[in-house]
Amino acid sequence: MRFQVLGPLAATAALPSAAQPRRLLALLLARANEVVGRATIVDELWPDGAPPSAAAIVQVTVSKLRKALSPGLAADDPAQRLRSGPRGYVLTVAEGELDAAEFVELASAGLASEDRARRGELLTRALACWRGGAFCDVETGPLVEAHEVWLEDRRRTVLVQLVELQLADGDGQAVVHRLAPVVAGRPADEWLAGRLADALAGLGRRDVALEVLRRTRRALWDEAGVVPGPELDAVYRRIAGAEWTAGGPPAQLPAPVPDFTGRADELAAIARHLRAPAPVVVHGAAGSGVSALAVQAAWRARRRFPDGQLVADLAAAEPRDVLVAFLRALGAALAELTGDLSALVAAWRGRTVDRRLLVLLENARTEAQVRPLLPSGSGCGVLVTARRPLPGLAAARPVPVSELSTVDAKALLVAVAGETRAAAEPEAADAVVARCAGFATAIRIAGLRLAARPHLRIRDLAARLGDDRRALDELVAGDLSVRAAVLPALRECPPGDRELLRLLAVFRRPVPDWCAAALLAIRPAEARDRLDALADAHLLTVDDHGRHAVPRFVRLGLPASEVDPAVLRRALETVLALAERVLSALDKDYAPPGPPFTRLDVTAAREATADPGAWRRTETELVATATRLAGRHGWHALAARLSDACTALARTPWLGRSARVVSVVGLAAARRLGDRPAEAGKLFTLASVHWQQGRSRQARTYFALASTRFRALGDPRGTGAALVALADLDADAGHAALAVEELREALDLLRDCGDAPGQANAAAQFGGLSEDLGDVRRAVESFEAALLLADGRWHDQVAKRYADVLRRHGRVDRAADLLTGALAGAVRSGERHWEAHVLRSLGELHTDAGEVAEGERCLTRSLALFDRIGHRHAAAYTHRSLAETRLRAADPAGARYHLRTAMTVFRDLSDRRGTGYALLSLGRVHAETGGDAGRVLTEAADVFGRLGFPLWELRALRELTAVRGDSPAGARAREVLAKIRT
Repeated sequence: MRFQVLGPLAATAALPSAAQPRRLLALLLARANEVVGRATIVDELWPDGAPPSAAAIVQVTVSKLRKALSPGLAADDPAQRLRSGPRGYVLTVAEGELDAAEFVELASAGLASEDRARRGELLTRALACWRGGAFCDVETGPLVEAHEVWLEDRRRTVLVQLVELQLADGDGQAVVHRLAPVVAGRPADEWLAGRLADALAGLGRRDVALEVLRRTRRALWDEAGVVPGPELDAVYRRIAGAEWTAGGPPAQLPAPVPDFTGRADELAAIARHLRAPAPVVVHGAAGSGVSALAVQAAWRARRRFPDGQLVADLAAAEPRDVLVAFLRALGAALAELTGDLSALVAAWRGRTVDRRLLVLLENARTEAQVRPLLPSGSGCGVLVTARRPLPGLAAARPVPVSELSTVDAKALLVAVAGETRAAAEPEAADAVVARCAGFATAIRIAGLRLAARPHLRIRDLAARLGDDRRALDELVAGDLSVRAAVLPALRECPPGDRELLRLLAVFRRPVPDWCAAALLAIRPAEARDRLDALADAHLLTVDDHGRHAVPRFVRLGLPASEVDPAVLRRALETVLALAERVLSALDKDYAPPGPPFTRLDVTAAREATADPGAWRRTETELVATATRLAGRHGWHALAARLSDACTALARTPWLGRSARVVSVVGLAAARRLGDRPAEAGKLFTLASVHWQQGRSRQARTYFALASTRFRALGDPRGTGAALVALADLDADAGHAALAVEELREALDLLRDCGDAPGQANAAAQFGGLSEDLGDVRRAVESFEAALLLADGRWHDQVAKRYADVLRRHGRVDRAADLLTGALAGAVRSGERHWEAHVLRSLGELHTDAGEVAEGERCLTRSLALFDRIGHRHAAAYTHRSLAETRLRAADPAGARYHLRTAMTVFRDLSDRRGTGYALLSLGRVHAETGGDAGRVLTEAADVFGRLGFPLWELRALRELTAVRGDSPAGARAREVLAKIRT
């Protein structure tokens, strides 16, 4: 029989095809004619741990092998090849039956022979025993693997000796024939690669020899991160006739920044683009961290470029000098470096055609600087850093570097200043990050200053950075300076562009192209071109709507001087004209209070009215900014109209950060103009803003002032609206009787003047208050009347509030119909605020019906909408509703989380009604989990009792009675019940 292991496992007998018998046979052949213990077999077959049945499996496997190797013979037959004994198993292999044994015998004889011819013959025969890698088709265990390594090492020794003989005899062709396939499979073997290269060079195949050497250098770098040794380096010099950079491939990358942070998206983009030969242009403002990012990316990618990394600063050297330096680094002879630029470019391209180099070109100003330095090899990568994207470079892949995200900026500050330092004043650290506006150099300098001055409090640094007059002076650390990063770019700007930056900086927010056009008195298309050019230079940022803004430190670097008032007024008048045009497109009944101050550009007007809803969503804050600027310059008539337009665009509730400022500016303008009706209206608007933002005391003051002004003017509509708002505030404060009087007076006033929407709002308010006071019948009557009076979005709002009452009193079907219609109306009108309110009511409806999953889905959408528009107060009510859903889903921990969030807001805003609702839900949670439900429910009942809301007090008392079963709660419940009419 013949066994073969120097390649796929084979025998002249038919072997089992299963893996385990083949693995066992490999082990027995590795230990041929030796007893192999059962424990050794188990360890070999299951190196990661044997199963309990391992011994039985070994017995079955041995049985299968016996039948294959000695068919028809019993296990104890003397002729049996695979025998068992008390210590294990032994496989008998006769001389000449195993190829590995034959190889070892021939190799030993050949290596010992003194006769060169005999030696060569024996070594050749030894290598002929191999058909591939030893045991190459068997999953080996530790013992067979060790034997395999020994055999392969022996094989290499034989190969080395045979190649030495053939080279000494000058038989290069034989060496190439023998080594080419071996080196192809083992390119990192320096000795074999060197001998193959020598043989190829001796046959006149110099280019192939050099490619073998380059491939070996790449393999050494890829597999082990090392460069060729001196012997292989000498082979290269001998064949190439030039230096092969004695220390290995050039490695010129500067050290990466040790505390580099963030930029994950940019790093991923660079890595992806470097897989193609096109140059990657990393561009951003000076000081934004472009160079640090490029170096970091280069270090991460360097292993893919084993022929080296070359670096040049194009701000300090001309292309010819760079090429000379690059070619010298690649081992070019001095004679190759004396030509003109075109000759150097040709030499550079010839040297790089088959290489895998990474080239980093920093501070490029123009495409012309970069083009001569682009390598020709498809395996090369090029990273370029610049302020502009360099679009003229063929197939260039731009990677813009903008401001750091808040998370990355905070991480960088912590990395530089120290985690302990930042953790000591977390809010102040956040303020520093915010005032550095995502500018990497500013954040680094702030961190360095904190690290160097342990006594400097972070809040003091944040205060200094918040002062525009001294921020640039503060942001200096050694030779690092934000001013030094920003000013060179500004000096390079033409005077007209610097003036445009100054004009845009006045707004301190993103500005659309039509507004820039008004500032410059040019067409929007021309303005767009100039804005885009400044954005390419990273002196402007661009938002998702294509609007441009001046970054903070660019603005601070601009020379301080007054903007021409006529230029600014022209832009503000354009803002007003467009805002009023959009309002007319949104509401056919809207009429501007006067003629426009200026003529509009036709294109700008057409684009704004093509989608007026989108214009309103994106540009309301611009109108707010224009209002503030008009007020600051004393243009009262313009400020008043801008304030009105802004309020109309924002609608109610207006929760934007500018709401109060716009209202105050409008009120001041109305007073300066002596416009008493406008003053009353602005008081009402300012009160509404305070109300929606949770400042109930200020809201009541301004609503009362508005009511007084409207009465003095004999304006029943305004007086009625103010009384309705006051009633809501008074009801929340526990003055229910006063609220009823105010609503009754409001209804009379609004009825007399024929204000149907106002009546609907007052009736709905009266309905809600009636339910709170326990008069359910009157509540239903009031809401039914409100539905008849209301239309459009007012009808949807009334329907939503009425549905809440109906649901609480068991009329679920009618409530569902009303909410379905209200949701459709809110979606149709685009009023996300009311959509969120209706979704909350739908969520409560589903939860009450036992449809917990659907209820949570609606409530989660409601919360997301409230969070998006910043309505913290309304979001707190949704949190309270979500707590009820979580309680139904047997998740008391989730319910507590939502209630804690809601309670914090209610108490911050002094909302007693909301506090009572949250306490009632919290009492239910405690009742489910064994907490102090009695105390919490008692507190809830007290809150509702002080508010004068008997229905809600009764609900709390019923829960309390169920928990305690005591008579005082029951007695109080009977008293409250007597106040309720159904």
